[in-house]
Amino acid sequence: MGSNKQAADSLADQPKLVTKLPVYVGDLRQRLGEQRTEPVDVVLPTAVVVQSRTTSDPVVGEVLIESIERGVSVTGVVTFVWEADCRRCLEIVQRTQEVEIDEIFQVDAPGDSELIDFDGQQIDLLPVVRDAVVLSLPLAPLCGPGCEGPDPSRYPAEIEGQRVLVEKGPDPRWAALDGLQLGDD
Repeated sequence: MGSNKQAADSLADQPKLVTKLPVYVGDLRQRLGEQRTEPVDVVLPTAVVVQSRTTSDPVVGEVLIESIERGVSVTGVVTFVWEADCRRCLEIVQRTQEVEIDEIFQVDAPGDSELIDFDGQQIDLLPVVRDAVVLSLPLAPLCGPGCEGPDPSRYPAEIEGQRVLVEKGPDPRWAALDGLQLGDD
């Protein structure tokens, strides 16, 4: 019986994934220009872009919601942790990154616009936060600007600002052709 309690306790300690991050804005929309700050603290499902991925750490931040004509604008900054394999040395890289959120929710928004449609009473911030996080993941991260890769003597990396010149001799596989004489006899 003790193991069931321990299992339940460990599940309670784990961050809980959410499928919605609803915010009621019906009261805010009563007056144009009315503003309210809302905290963001959500654990997103792991998202992978090329070699970069989000971690199980929560995405945290704050957004300012402002009433505008026919909707609300949402602006703010969220912070999240990502990890990836360095593109040169393949070591694990982990960084904290901030990303800006700037969206407009509009009642009866046209389908072909960048505005987000909502019912006028409640907005869901989860897709906005998720999209901002996923779109800001790096495509080819480095562990550091001076990363030389796994074997710099054999495979020198061209580091920005430095020019690496490698002198190579002739390829030994072609040595048999050196004795070949092609000429008009």
